[in-house]
Amino acid sequence: MGILIDIAQGLNLIFILFVLFFERKEDSRRFAWLLTLIFLPGIGMCLYILLSGHFFTRSKQLIKINQYVSSLNEKFQYEQKKFLSEHKSLITNSALKEYLPLIDMNITKSNSLLMTTDNIKIYCWGQDMFLDLKKDLEAATESIHIESFIIHNDKTGSEIMEILCRKARQGISVKLLYDDFGSIRTPASFFRKLNQAGGMSIGFFPIRWRLPLTINFRNHRKITVIDGSIGYMGGVNIGDEYANCSKNKRKPLWRDTHIRITGTSVLALQTVFMFDWFTTPVWKMRLRKLEDISKFFPESVVSHMKPNLSLSAQEHMFQNILSQNHIPTQIITAGPDNIYHTEIEDALIRMIMSAKKYVYIQTPYFTPDSTFINALRIAAYSGVDIRIIVPGKWDKFYVKAAAYEFIRGMSAPGITFYQYNGFIHSKMLVSDDKVTTIGSTNIDTRSFELHYEVNAVFYDKHFAEKNRNIFLQDIQNSMPLEKQWFESQCIFRRACWAFFKLFSALM
Repeated sequence: MGILIDIAQGLNLIFILFVLFFERKEDSRRFAWLLTLIFLPGIGMCLYILLSGHFFTRSKQLIKINQYVSSLNEKFQYEQKKFLSEHKSLITNSALKEYLPLIDMNITKSNSLLMTTDNIKIYCWGQDMFLDLKKDLEAATESIHIESFIIHNDKTGSEIMEILCRKARQGISVKLLYDDFGSIRTPASFFRKLNQAGGMSIGFFPIRWRLPLTINFRNHRKITVIDGSIGYMGGVNIGDEYANCSKNKRKPLWRDTHIRITGTSVLALQTVFMFDWFTTPVWKMRLRKLEDISKFFPESVVSHMKPNLSLSAQEHMFQNILSQNHIPTQIITAGPDNIYHTEIEDALIRMIMSAKKYVYIQTPYFTPDSTFINALRIAAYSGVDIRIIVPGKWDKFYVKAAAYEFIRGMSAPGITFYQYNGFIHSKMLVSDDKVTTIGSTNIDTRSFELHYEVNAVFYDKHFAEKNRNIFLQDIQNSMPLEKQWFESQCIFRRACWAFFKLFSALM
């Protein structure tokens, strides 16, 4: 027994030394893991292997695939950057002109082409979104592609599944990608219905109870693309609680933000889905050559991802960006493929640092890293009005505790936090009546580094004004979180907040 204890202590010391000298993540995450390993020896080692980030997930394989997909439209990216540079004087959209540096960064770093959105509809409530979604699914004639973090086997989930099965029997191509951990309470038989009807369903990074080594990397995206021409995205998962029809009456109303779009930006959403669909089994593959990677993508998919446009066709497509009838849009993705790339967080920070008047943010979780916090503080001290809405009723007590300590520490001139009267799951940022981003990304380290996320950025005055007004309406149903309130809380509660903040990087 003594020998086993010595071996365990030796292994624990090795893990501590590894985190001290070889871990490349932010210092706050390293510190949190050191605390876990020191105070929970043995258990801490298991947690580190499962939850630290890049163990047994073949991140190198995913980087290779990302590089392959990026190479497909590399020339197109170059042509677009060249076009925007040469036609600056023709840009009449003030938001587009002002945010050219952000657009250029997103093209270069995120491989996010500047596309256009013809029509956009905002949903503040899941039940309204599901009504339109079901109509569009019923009207599909060619293809339905759905990607969701959570799909529940309840009334809402069953209604969606019933439509998908019916459309699959009609010969329509139906693909459903769900996160295996996010949908862990949904039985496999629920998804097999679609396979039996002629469609296809796949679980992202399947969890194996005996060896759950893929538990940490999750696909948090919510995407639906219908016939390649209608796209849905945002924060709404598929289930009764998101449609506010849960049988559990104790659950608060679920306030969320989702959007329906048409235009060439839908093609970008389709590309994101295709990438996720065809690379889902990569964690159990060994890819060494470009030829190995190309086998993942059928020729039909490659031709879709690679714009084979003549120069005149490219010119016409780029001219649409300059048109007043289209909203310039970028679809940005981020994931744990490379710990040095945080594409969506970088875009959010750039928006904050570019703001001159205001930045309004809605997020269900607020445990950001130091880089994001510093961006908010610098903007606030520069005279920018920073307002952030978080839930009043939280779904995770430990995240609430950690978030309160972050908020307490950021109670400074120019930064105002509000508690929404209920649970707000919206992930939205709007700034200066010019730029808006809506997507699946929370303001926390897990979303920034460990989840596969997708956000849309819209460069348009009218759309920004609409989202600003929605934010101000939500404030009417919110209460300010003031410094005096934090100081009035008992010392034990504040101590609890400080304790959970130590581990916020792991939440």
